[in-house]
Amino acid sequence: MVASQKGLAFERTSDSLSDDAYEWIVKAITSFAIPTNSQLSENKLAAQLGISRTPVREALRRLETEGLVQKGEAGRFTVAMLTEKEVHDACDFLIICDTYIFTKASERIDKAQADLIKKSTKEMIQAGKAGDKNAWSKADSIFHETVMAAADNPIISESARMTRRRIQRFWARSPQSTDNLFSCSQEHVDLANAIVEKDLKAISKGVDEHITHLRSNMLEIVRAAAPFLGQF
Repeated sequence: MVASQKGLAFERTSDSLSDDAYEWIVKAITSFAIPTNSQLSENKLAAQLGISRTPVREALRRLETEGLVQKGEAGRFTVAMLTEKEVHDACDFLIICDTYIFTKASERIDKAQADLIKKSTKEMIQAGKAGDKNAWSKADSIFHETVMAAADNPIISESARMTRRRIQRFWARSPQSTDNLFSCSQEHVDLANAIVEKDLKAISKGVDEHITHLRSNMLEIVRAAAPFLGQF
């Protein structure tokens, strides 16, 4: 079965339909193709993706558990808002997860992975200087995915991945993010060096500083966006 979306074709099997729908909706939400507070129609999404409502419904239920969508009293899903408490809770959790992941990665990382995280930080620096959010996000993803692969704990890695996605869903839209790209890139450089050098104190300090800045930036974004959420 093949469905087309904006010129792209996806080969689908019955086992992958829900995963395909999930990934498409996540991308649409985090890129703001579907704005915050928007109502999500199972029928419209199914038609858009060329699949039945069942895998769409399963994807939406999965997204509900992750906090990206919420179900109202009428049983209809909407794109969830981000609250200040959610930012604090998520950042507290990320400090724990990232400290563990980066520490484990420092113990297990091989040369190819070390080279890749260093390369990704150089690309982040370049993208930060250019203000290129797409290139920066791609390099940031490579950095975190490589570190998580080195740490080799899929359960904690998935929890960290889900939490980071959950609080950063406003980030790509925010004008503040461009100003923070370069400084955030340098924090990743410091973390990469700490991992490769197996410097546990530097890892702990680097994670604390990085998440502190993330918390501050996200709170600024949420407070600035609060009066306008849902009014796109």
